[in-house]
Amino acid sequence: MSKLHRLDPSAETVVWGFIGGAQRPVLEVEPGDSVLLRSVSGTPDDAVPREWIPDALREIYATVTDHGPGVHILTGPVAVKGAAVGDTLAVGIERIRVDAPYGFNYMGPMSGLFYNEMEDAEVAIVTYDEERRYGRLGRASIPLRPFFGIMGVNPPEDWGRITSVTPGRYGGNMDNKELTEGATLYLPVMREGALFYAGDGHGAQGDGEIDVTAIETSLEGQFKLDLIRGTGQTWPYARKGSTLVSMGFDEDWACALQASANQMIGLLEAQYGLSRREAYRLCSICCDFRVTQAVNGIKGVHGLLDTSVITA
Repeated sequence: MSKLHRLDPSAETVVWGFIGGAQRPVLEVEPGDSVLLRSVSGTPDDAVPREWIPDALREIYATVTDHGPGVHILTGPVAVKGAAVGDTLAVGIERIRVDAPYGFNYMGPMSGLFYNEMEDAEVAIVTYDEERRYGRLGRASIPLRPFFGIMGVNPPEDWGRITSVTPGRYGGNMDNKELTEGATLYLPVMREGALFYAGDGHGAQGDGEIDVTAIETSLEGQFKLDLIRGTGQTWPYARKGSTLVSMGFDEDWACALQASANQMIGLLEAQYGLSRREAYRLCSICCDFRVTQAVNGIKGVHGLLDTSVITA
């Protein structure tokens, strides 16, 4: 029978600013088990009441000295027993909730779409209603739609440490707002055990995330970690209900779009038996390709196709 495990953020259970390298798991689970995983965002100096700051965030800032080149605090990694290179890790996102009474949005010099326009860094605090369904920012009341900006597996150890800022074959900082509760993310296993991690919690985000952040916030998510053997999958994709979500990443917009479109076509061929020409035509008619994020160095484009249009 599957089990539910809990993984809280602490100095012993997070990595800060990097993905990969000589990591070892902080938790090991059986395929089909679920993990209730919590993440933290912000700093102990956030301009909010002191009791709003998670104790775990204070501990991590006070004691974790091994920082990578990125900025994100990631909870994990979690090993899945028996996961081997060439398998797929199917991450069922069973539940996500906001785990703090506030979030924040940062913008500043040399970051974001208009990186040369900002002369000073600015942090805006977003407060939530009691039910944590809406965030208040100036005159705007923003519906919360929480998701983890970063979910992924560890790449091969000999790749070394990779900044947490960029997405890649391993997933990472995809910032894909479609990966909400009820979605399943499919990740290529690139190392024994898969070594899953999550962080960079978002309360809400627009496609593009153009000023470099969303509503950054602490989250609690429940993930079911399953294995699909021997798929040979090489890039992440997702599904939510009948909607397939393809993903493409590249420094060049055109290449990111081509990668996302090519993946969607390949998924339609493999999973629905369409020819490449049939899938290409269907994508042109029915698939929406959107800017996932524009600000992480490696840009993202994702495709959305409701496969209910395909009949038997």
